[in-house]
Amino acid sequence: SSVNLSITLYRTPSIPFKGINRISANFFSYNFIKKIIIKNKIDCVLIYSIVTNAKAAIKVCNELKIPLIHRTFDIIHDLIRENYLRDKVRKIEHEVYPKFNKVIANTPFMQQWAKEMGSSNVILIPQGVDPKIMKPLEKDKKLLSKLGFSQTDKIVLSLGSIESFSGLDLLISTLPEIIKKIPDFKLLIVGGGSHLSNLQMQVKQLNLQKKVIFTGYVPYNEVPNYCSLSVLCINTFRVNEMTIKLSPVKIFDMLSCGKVILSTPLKGTLYDFPPKSNTVQYADLENFHTKIIDLINSNNLDDISDRGRKYVQQNFTWEKVTQKFINELSQMNN
Repeated sequence: SSVNLSITLYRTPSIPFKGINRISANFFSYNFIKKIIIKNKIDCVLIYSIVTNAKAAIKVCNELKIPLIHRTFDIIHDLIRENYLRDKVRKIEHEVYPKFNKVIANTPFMQQWAKEMGSSNVILIPQGVDPKIMKPLEKDKKLLSKLGFSQTDKIVLSLGSIESFSGLDLLISTLPEIIKKIPDFKLLIVGGGSHLSNLQMQVKQLNLQKKVIFTGYVPYNEVPNYCSLSVLCINTFRVNEMTIKLSPVKIFDMLSCGKVILSTPLKGTLYDFPPKSNTVQYADLENFHTKIIDLINSNNLDDISDRGRKYVQQNFTWEKVTQKFINELSQMNN
């Protein structure tokens, strides 16, 4: 039998000023959410946003007796730079986590954190990736030329948001050592964030403008094209109280694109891709540059990349993850 499926996108009303846009949504979201749920006869609510919609969604779902599930990826207050906002968000997290009917964490460490926040019903479903979108491509020669690279360049790709914990500043400081060993080395940084300008200034001070290319954010569907240019992809997150719990989704995407990944040893990533799987390669940030040199000069990158893509296809496709979500949502409505 056929099933009619549709997606409708709404944006919660807010005051459009940086720093207060998400907080201000708290004052508008209750009536906005309630109207949508009643109009569309919603049976179950799955929420991602803590700051923007959580308190309003809890109130509405309690009134309408609808189950509310939260999908958690991050400890939100740790991502906020402003102290006054960080404390406000931490308070919201403590208030809302005990009120969710169920929390779905993406790593066992986020699962434990949700329990510490007071959630009594926490399960684990890992990240997912669509291998039909995130797939190996032949090197995109037009993009290569557009970005000013040559065919012989050894390009290392960093993908994602650039925040204080990115660790890219430490890697950039070691680039002269890498370039001594690999003269045609290039670093391609795809993404943006609050520390992008800091990195650009550092690159200029080190006179590395011809060795480090910044693109800013790019459309998600174009990620495989950028991956196609690289011999190696990296995740340089500093390991701290916040990041250690994570398993960044970009690692799943880049593995699915058939790339070798070098990452700092985040516990969340180590759980999803244990060293014995020989998929993701690991190095402490202090030794990252030497590991990059070793990997680029090695002869088994193709074997590692094939193994990584197969591992993702076997364990982390959106088809598998979606079925787990459907099972959980079905249980909530029974």
